[in-house]
Amino acid sequence: MHIGVDFDNTIVCYDALFHKVAREKNLIPAEVPVNKSDVRNYLRRVNNEDAWTEMQGYVYGPRITEAAPYLGVIEFFQACRAAGIRVSIVSHKTKHPFLGEKHDLHAAAQNWLEFQGFFDPARIGLAREEVFLELTKQAKIDRIAALGCTHFIDDLPEFLAEPSFPAQAQRVLFDPNQLHGAERAFTRLESWAEITRFIEAQRVAPDTGANEKERYRPFLAECGLAGDAELTPLLEGGNNRVFRVRHARGEFVLKNYFHSPADPRDRFGAERALYELLWSQSIRRTPEPLGWSASQRLGLFTLLSGRKLAPGEVDENRVREAVEFVLEINATRHAPAAQLMQPASEACFTTAQHIATVERRVRRLEEISPEGDLAGEAVAFVRSELNPAWERVRARLASQPAAELNQELPAGARCISPSDFGFHNALLVADGRLRFIDFEYAGWDDPAKLVCDFFCQPELSVDIRHWEAVVRPLDGLFGASANLPARAAQLLPAYQIKWCCILLNEFLRTDSARRRFAAGGEVAGRKARQLAKARALLGRVT
Repeated sequence: MHIGVDFDNTIVCYDALFHKVAREKNLIPAEVPVNKSDVRNYLRRVNNEDAWTEMQGYVYGPRITEAAPYLGVIEFFQACRAAGIRVSIVSHKTKHPFLGEKHDLHAAAQNWLEFQGFFDPARIGLAREEVFLELTKQAKIDRIAALGCTHFIDDLPEFLAEPSFPAQAQRVLFDPNQLHGAERAFTRLESWAEITRFIEAQRVAPDTGANEKERYRPFLAECGLAGDAELTPLLEGGNNRVFRVRHARGEFVLKNYFHSPADPRDRFGAERALYELLWSQSIRRTPEPLGWSASQRLGLFTLLSGRKLAPGEVDENRVREAVEFVLEINATRHAPAAQLMQPASEACFTTAQHIATVERRVRRLEEISPEGDLAGEAVAFVRSELNPAWERVRARLASQPAAELNQELPAGARCISPSDFGFHNALLVADGRLRFIDFEYAGWDDPAKLVCDFFCQPELSVDIRHWEAVVRPLDGLFGASANLPARAAQLLPAYQIKWCCILLNEFLRTDSARRRFAAGGEVAGRKARQLAKARALLGRVT
C-alpha cells in the first residue's frame, strides 16, 4: 500500500486564516462563514476575483505558518508509519503566486512541514524525498502514476476526475466542510479520523483476487446459500455493486456497498439500521433483509419481482401508500432500534441549516466549465436565472430573527426519514402494492425536508395537488411542535432550488465522469434533458 496525499486544503487547513486575512484587508463582512470556500465565493460574487487570487499567494506564502494542520492528519501519518505504510505528499503548487509579490511558495510549504514536525524522526518522520511539489496539474498526475500510489487523497473532486488520473489509485475525496455531499464517484470522507479508519479497513481487507464474485461466496454460505450460486450484475455504478443471485433455493439480491468506510453514518450502516428497524417492527413494505456483513459491507435481500411506476400512475392511491409507509416507520420512532439511528444524510434541524444545505449546492455549480454550447447554456442559466431565484428565496428565509433561524427542531418533532424517498425508489409488485427500496441515506431528519424532497424529486414527480394528502397525516403524527404545514410550505421553494442544482450536477466534471462509468454513452442527450428539467422546475419556484 502506498498512499499519496495532497497538501493545500487537505493537510493544511486554511479556513480560519483566509477569513482572518480577508477581514484584515476589509474584503468581506464579518458574517461570511469562517471557511475558505465561503470567502472565495463571496469575493467572486462581488466581482473581486483578483483580490482572491492575490490573497492566495499571500496566505500560501508568508502567512502559511499561521495555518493549522487538519485535526487528525498528524495522527494519520503516525498511524501509517507504525503500520509500515508508505505515504507521499504530492501537490500541484506554482513556484510563485500569479498576482502580488513573488513569494517562494515551495519554500513556504517546506517550512510549514518542518515547523509542524513532519520531518522530525521523533514525531512523524516523513522523509523529505517523499514531498513532491509539482508545477502543473498534469505533472502531479504523472507523479502519482510514477510513484504507483494505491490510494490518493485530495480535496478537489475535479482533480480526482481527471481522465488521465492513474487507474490503479483508489481516489479518496476529503470533504471536511461537506461541500460535495452529492458526490458518488469517489470514496468521500469528512475527517482524518474517518480516513484513518478507512485505510485501516483497506489494509486488513482480504485480497479479492481476479474474480471479485468469489469473495462473496463465504457470505452467501453463511446466509444459507452454500454451493453453486450464479451472480449476475443488476447495477454497476459509482456507489455500489448489485447482483442477482440465482440459487437452488431461489433468487436473491446481493448488494456490495462499495465505497462506504467503517463509520456509523455510512451508506451501509444507514440502510442496515432502517431495515432492521422495519423488520423488527413487522413493517413489510420492503424486500426482506436476509443477512449482513459489516466487515465486507454486504447485504443480502429477497428479490422483488416488480416494475417501476409510469408517470401517469402516480395518483392519489399511490401517494397514500407512500405516506402510510412513512407513518408506519415513525410510529416506531420511540423503539430502542429507532433511538440508535443516526441523522440522515444532509439532515437539517434549523432553518439556518436548511439555507446552508441549499447554498452549498448552488455554489458548487460555480465549478461548471462553460466549454461547449450546452455547458455554456447551463452556466448562463445558473448565473442569470437560478442564482437570482435563490437569492430571493434565501433572503426571504433569512429575514427571520437570528434566534428563530438557529432554533433547533424539538426531538419530538423530528422524523425517521427513508431519505431520497419517492416513487423512483419503489416497485409495483404482483399483489398490486408498492414496495420501497434504497435507504442508504436514511436517519433522523426534519419532516418538512422529507415532504419537500418527496414533491421535488423529478424522476417520478408528485403533483402539488397531493400536498394536503401528504402534509395533513404527517402533521397529525408530529403535532404542533413541528409546525409542519407552515414550515414545509416555507421551505418548498428552497428545495425546488436544491433539486434544480441536483439536476445540473450532470454538468460538473465529477458527476459526468461517474455517469459515463455507470451508464456509458449518450452524455450530451442526458445533459440536455437535465437542463430542460431544471428550467421547468425553476419555473415553479415562487
